[in-house]
Amino acid sequence: MIDNGWTSVGLVATPINGVSHNPVRMTVHNNDNSTNVYLGGTGVTITNGLLLLKEQSYQFELEPLEQIYAVSNKTGHIISWMRQKI
Repeated sequence: MIDNGWTSVGLVATPINGVSHNPVRMTVHNNDNSTNVYLGGTGVTITNGLLLLKEQSYQFELEPLEQIYAVSNKTGHIISWMRQKI
């Protein structure tokens, strides 16, 4: 099963996708062509997060109930995601 969508993130850590009860492979894409985004857990900030450059994608494998959060240095930053059950 594959789910996909997009999320608008900003200055506060925002969950990118819903929680899955199965292990999943998650691809996250920074749709913005002018600003980086930072990924991590609930406490992610622009100083401690995993850097996702402009128009870059990154893939994760998540255990059940794990969730990725994103934060940006601007509001209205669009992140696309695709989740596949593994």
